[in-house]
Amino acid sequence: MAVAVIAATAATLSGCRNNDVVTESYATMAEARASGADIPAGVPEGAHDIRTASDGRSRRRWGLFNFLAADADGLRAMLQAEEVSLAGVDCDIPARIEWWPVLLRGRVNAEQAKAAGLQSYRSRQGDLVVVVNWKQGRAYYWQF
Repeated sequence: MAVAVIAATAATLSGCRNNDVVTESYATMAEARASGADIPAGVPEGAHDIRTASDGRSRRRWGLFNFLAADADGLRAMLQAEEVSLAGVDCDIPARIEWWPVLLRGRVNAEQAKAAGLQSYRSRQGDLVVVVNWKQGRAYYWQF
């Protein structure tokens, strides 16, 4: 009986943990900035199709944006030069954030991510993991 109570309590607490997560969508950086969105420093001004999610109870946040080839150098300036491995990295994003790719949920499979064309970096400012598909012009970031 005690085990059942502990399991039920853990399930309830983990479900409540993500109740404060707020998601937003923006067509352009100008729209995101005008709304006061918390966009990481260095995201290129040409970024578009922006999605953000943040947890009001912690520093956890996630986002994605598309960028033009002309903005690639600007994006590189936001990143540390060396790639980092995703081996052993967990991305604890709430399941209800439907726009986040399955490949980057939970324990990330570094080999699958690499095979999908994803390269991972740390941001120069803040404590972000930034995963970029340079060919597709899309970047994902999260802070935990």
